Amino acid sequence: MKPIGIPRALYFFQYGELWQTYLAELGFAVTVSPPTNREILELGLAACVESICLPVKAFVGHVIFLVRHGLSLLLVPQLISVFRREWTCANLLGLPDLVRQYVSEDVRLLTPVLDARRRVSQHAWAYLRMGLEFSPPARVLRAWQRARDAQQEYDESRIPPAPSRGALHVLLLGPHYVAADPYLNGNLRAKLAELGVQVSIAADFPEPLTAEGCRYLRKRPYWTNTRRSIGSLEYCRDAIDGVISAAPFGCGAEAMQSVLISSHISEAPLPHLQLFVDEHSGTAGLETRLEAFCDLLERKRNG
Repeated sequence: MKPIGIPRALYFFQYGELWQTYLAELGFAVTVSPPTNREILELGLAACVESICLPVKAFVGHVIFLVRHGLSLLLVPQLISVFRREWTCANLLGLPDLVRQYVSEDVRLLTPVLDARRRVSQHAWAYLRMGLEFSPPARVLRAWQRARDAQQEYDESRIPPAPSRGALHVLLLGPHYVAADPYLNGNLRAKLAELGVQVSIAADFPEPLTAEGCRYLRKRPYWTNTRRSIGSLEYCRDAIDGVISAAPFGCGAEAMQSVLISSHISEAPLPHLQLFVDEHSGTAGLETRLEAFCDLLERKRNG
């Protein structure tokens, strides 16, 4: 079986189940890099220019880690859009070209172009074309069906449960690749759980649901993360006690989104904690801010 590596970063947290299942069914020996840690992040920090955001630096670190462990074939999709009439982050549009600068010429990148701006089914055609390079049509179709089933089961398992009675309930906004990566966000969800807080992530809500929540806007959001954040906030604003936004430091899209989010939150009104992460972020200050925020939520609930 031909080995292939998948970096555990960026949109892996949304489509990892699909990618692993599809490639395994095509006959690849799939290796996923370990969860982000100091070693992996240091690899990305040493390679990338300062201006690139933390999640992309982490992605490059995962790529270099896989190459150093003998992988010469990597999956690095070019993710342009995951939903109709929306875009992902501009850094992701050229991600394969960026990664190519940090690996040798003998490392091959599989770079399916995933662009759902006109129709979501374009993703399927991109994956199928990629698969046909390695397997006959019948096997590719069978692999794709099993991968879709695995992804659907995973998506259903991520849907946030109903709030527990008596527990504080917080909505976590921001890019999924920050909210779902414990190392990048300072283990935010675990720290909130220790404080007795139930957390829902914006990206875990079904796409149609968050799209419906944005229908009242005069102009639909340009970025998928913005639509997910505003849509999930509209959907569950009556069931949450507060909102936490976690975003990479220096992200222009998140800076614009924070203004929109703040205006919507002020109408509720809901307490709002904004967190920005970079390679210099520490956990001590984060714990203090979370404890103070939870105290505020408790006082607000108790009147």
